[in-house]
Amino acid sequence: MAAKITHVAIVYKGVTYSLPAPNRHYNVISLIVEKTGERMVGENEQGFLDEEGVFLRRAPALIRARKTGQLLKDRELNNNVGMKLYSEDLW
Repeated sequence: MAAKITHVAIVYKGVTYSLPAPNRHYNVISLIVEKTGERMVGENEQGFLDEEGVFLRRAPALIRARKTGQLLKDRELNNNVGMKLYSEDLW
């Protein structure tokens, strides 16, 4: 069975920052600002970590969340194939 999603995560300047559920991506942005002392500018990739520590971008994370049955029922109705996963879809 596929590993469940456990964290929100952002890859910024080649470093992966993450926080466990029920945090949101804005919490990770605050963490990055705190750790780096700079405002987040430039390239970043928002996604999730699974329980094995693997980073998943938003679209593959939606597929994983469906496989593992993690989507909240009301959010499943609003997501179509090819869409992106948001933390609100999980917790």
